[in-house]
Amino acid sequence: MEISLAGWSINRRFRSEDDPLALLDFPKVASEEFGINLIELNSPFFVYDDSDDQATSSISDQYISDLKQRADDQGVGCLNIAVDGHGDMAAVDENERQQAVENHKKWIDICVALGCNAFRTNSGGRSEGEDEAKIEQCTKSFGELSELSGQAGVRLMMENHGGISYDPDVMVRIMDAIGSDYCCILADFLNWPAESDKLENLRKVAAYSWAIHGKFLTFDEEGESPEIDCAAAVQILKDAGYSNPWGIEYEGTTDDHEGVLKSKALLEKHLA
Repeated sequence: MEISLAGWSINRRFRSEDDPLALLDFPKVASEEFGINLIELNSPFFVYDDSDDQATSSISDQYISDLKQRADDQGVGCLNIAVDGHGDMAAVDENERQQAVENHKKWIDICVALGCNAFRTNSGGRSEGEDEAKIEQCTKSFGELSELSGQAGVRLMMENHGGISYDPDVMVRIMDAIGSDYCCILADFLNWPAESDKLENLRKVAAYSWAIHGKFLTFDEEGESPEIDCAAAVQILKDAGYSNPWGIEYEGTTDDHEGVLKSKALLEKHLA
């Protein structure tokens, strides 16, 4: 079983005001510091031609080529890209929805250039409005965008990441309505409403999952995470036939070096 590292695990380094980590250096950090040779990139950490408007700004071909070369030099594979801030895919306003789809299209070519097999966009639907209308619009958006990405052999993923995706039944409903191998789910262990059953929610979306975020916040003396039963989560995914890399997304508030290594040890323990 392969382990991958989500860039958000060390987001404080990328966002540091004093000495920010460049995305170009992420492959080296993943490989040399953590012994991980697959990475998930995050759209906010790319360098844009117009940094004031990432949604509509382009990213130079040279920058993408340099990033690919850095990864290749380290023997690191770019697995997927988590895209944020590119518009509301569930916007009830049709012009706004269409613009969100348009904003995301550039990531298809970027995935191809970097060798990524997928990218994640958010469901949207955080704004006011009827949920049924949002679900209908979101289904339309993910259907349109996944049809385009599929032509390039790239999967589009929806993560449980706020908005209407907080409901696993809604996520499954959208996946079933689209019915494409190129539209799937990125299942995060913890991104569910606090009162919900995280393992039951994971069970509902597991069969649709192309990637996962093994998210952990804290660890006890045995190295287990009190926020979720990791052994049970892993078994749910295995039972559903999940066989892709197991992604670490450490999101605790303590030292991220220690947090990533403890996350890695925990996943490896239950994948053995």
